[in-house]
Amino acid sequence: MNLLIVDDERLTREGVLHSIDFQSLGVDHIETAEDGLNALTLCANFRPDIVLTDVRMPKMDGIRMMEQIQEWDPDCAVIFMSGFSDKEYLKAAIKLHAVSYVEKPIDTKELTEALIEALKQVKSLRSLKDGRDASRLHTEFALAYRLIHARETGENRGITEEDFSFPVKDYPWCFSVLIRCYDPGFMITEEGALILAEYLSPLLQALQLKRLYTVNAPLFVFHFFGRKELSEGQLHHLGNRLAETLQAKFQSFHAVIGRQVKGFSSLAHSYSTAVINLQQCFFHEDNICLLYRHIPGRTEFKSLEQTEWFRNFRKLLSDHKEAETIEYLNDILDTLKKEDYILPNQAREFYYRLFQIVRETGSEQKLDQDRYLPGSNLWEKISACHSVFELHQMLSDSIRLFFEGSKSVSTESPVVYAIKTYISEHYKDVNLSIMAISTEVHLSGSYVCTLFKSETGITLNQYITEYRLSRACELLKDPRNRIAEIAGQVGYSDSNYFSKIFRKSYGFSPSEYRERI
Repeated sequence: MNLLIVDDERLTREGVLHSIDFQSLGVDHIETAEDGLNALTLCANFRPDIVLTDVRMPKMDGIRMMEQIQEWDPDCAVIFMSGFSDKEYLKAAIKLHAVSYVEKPIDTKELTEALIEALKQVKSLRSLKDGRDASRLHTEFALAYRLIHARETGENRGITEEDFSFPVKDYPWCFSVLIRCYDPGFMITEEGALILAEYLSPLLQALQLKRLYTVNAPLFVFHFFGRKELSEGQLHHLGNRLAETLQAKFQSFHAVIGRQVKGFSSLAHSYSTAVINLQQCFFHEDNICLLYRHIPGRTEFKSLEQTEWFRNFRKLLSDHKEAETIEYLNDILDTLKKEDYILPNQAREFYYRLFQIVRETGSEQKLDQDRYLPGSNLWEKISACHSVFELHQMLSDSIRLFFEGSKSVSTESPVVYAIKTYISEHYKDVNLSIMAISTEVHLSGSYVCTLFKSETGITLNQYITEYRLSRACELLKDPRNRIAEIAGQVGYSDSNYFSKIFRKSYGFSPSEYRERI
C-alpha cells in the first residue's frame, strides 16, 4: 500500500512518520509533501492508495487537492487532519468520503485506527474493482456500500435500476439510517449486518419500506426506500419504532436518520447528512434515534475555552465544596447538551482539562492521585467514552474520590500522611520495608508501626500489601499486561508468591480475577 502524507508543518510530518509502525499496518511506501501543489506533482509518478493530509495549507488546501486526486483515482482513501473545528471543512471532508477527520494535536491511537479503517476500505474497493470477489458485486451488501460512496455529482459507479432486487423506480423516496452499536459482543461485520437486517425486517414490512444494508465500520448502514415522501410525523414514528426495536437487541446504541432524498443517485447525500448529525449523538443519552436536522447559518463550532469555567471549578475544589462542585458539573453538562455546535473531541478535550485541574489541586493538597484519578492512561479512557454522559460520570466519580481523600488527609497526622505518600511513591520497589519508611520519617520502626495501627486500624505491612494488590487489580484490567510482569510492577520479584498473596486476599488467583472483570 502507498501512503502520501501532506502537511505544511515539518514537525507534524516527521512526528507522524516516527510515531506509527506503518510496516506492521501493511504500508509499504510513503511519500511526504508540504502543500497540495507539491503533492499533486508527486502523484504524477507516485499513486497513493491513502492520503493523510492537513486541511488548511498554503498554495492549495487539502480539500482542493483531494478533489483532483480523486478525479484520477476515485478509490483513493483520505484522512484529514486539522487544528480547526470548521463545519464547512468537515462537510467537504465527508463529501469526499473521508475515512476520518482527525483533530490536532494528533492522537496516535486515533490516527492508527483511522489508518486501519482506510486500509480496509482500500482493500475492499480494490477487491470489488479487480473482480476478485465477483459474486459480492451482485449482492445487496455490495450495492449498498457502492451507493454511499457514489458521487453527489451524478457518478454512481455504474449503478443502474437493474442492480436492485426490487423495482426501485417505484420506491423513489429514500434515506440512509446509521446505527452505531456499543455492545462489545456484537461485531460490526457483514454477518452482523445480516443479523440486524433480519431483525429489522418485520418493522420495515409493517411500514412498507424496502431496504439495503451494508457496513462502513464502525457503522451499520441501512438505505430505506418508500413509495411516497414521509411526513415529519411519519419520520418521528419510524425513529421511535426503530429505537424500540433496537433496544430489544442491543444494550447500548445510537441511530440517526439522514435527510430524505428523491432517487437512489442522491443517497450519498443522505448518508453525508446522517454522518454530520451523528456527531450530535455524543451529547444524547444512549438508545435513541435522531432525525436529520439542517443547521443553517453557522459554519464555526462553539469554543469551549471559557477560562471562567475552569477558574470556578478550580476554586470550588480548593475550597472543599463538594456539593457545589457536583452541582457546577451538572450545570456544565446541561450547557453541553443544549449546544448544537460542539464536536465530540472538543468535549473530550474539555473534560481532560477538568481532570488536569483535579490532578493539580490534588497535588497541592498532597493527595494520592492513584486514589482518585482513573489510571495513568487518562486520555485513552476519555477517548473510549462514546457520550458526554460517560465523561461526566467518570469525572463525577473522580470528584467523589477526591473529596473522600481530602477528608481523610485532614484527619490524619502528618506522620501517617507522610508514610502513605512514601508508600504510594515506592510500592514498586521490592526493597520497600518498615525500616526504609522509618528512616524516611526519622522515627523508630516500632513507633511507626504503633502509630500507623492506632490511626488506621491495620498494620503497616497490611497496608503495603493492600496498596500493592489494589494497583495490581488496575493492571489486570488490561489483558496486554502479563501476570508475571504485573507482579514486578507492584513490588513482587516472585510471581508465584504474588499469586499466593493475591489468592489469600481475594479468594482467587490473578488470572481468575481477570476472567471475572
